[in-house]
Amino acid sequence: MTRFQVASHFLSKFEQHKVGSSAHIEYWIPSDKLISFNAAIHGMVHVETGFFGTAFIGHLPDSYGLKGKNAIAQFIALHKTWAYSHMDVACEVSANRKAIFLNWLFWRQHDFSQLGVTAEQKEELLANLKQCWESNHTKVPLL
Repeated sequence: MTRFQVASHFLSKFEQHKVGSSAHIEYWIPSDKLISFNAAIHGMVHVETGFFGTAFIGHLPDSYGLKGKNAIAQFIALHKTWAYSHMDVACEVSANRKAIFLNWLFWRQHDFSQLGVTAEQKEELLANLKQCWESNHTKVPLL
């Protein structure tokens, strides 16, 4: 699920539609207007939450220590690496920003306890990964 702002002058061209309850109001943008819709977006698009099926594997990086690993294996590898080299994790975050960003919401939601990572360890690693992310001066925040 994403959140973003769209110029009101663009949206004023379209009708609002109630979908389900009155709390669910949508604009239906025709596909031939998507280019102009995208151009009317102001600021950043924020990814609020994600929904992951059992077959989710995440983004598979093609370089460094995370190369070819699915989202679960990446998190476990980062967890193990953090134990002996914070710098190596920082380098992985820098080299594999796309994987970090695209798998972030999954990592926040997934239970790694059966793989030897307690909830406390998971939260600690997520906080450390977020620090590494921010040290790269990436304009897109991890939420």
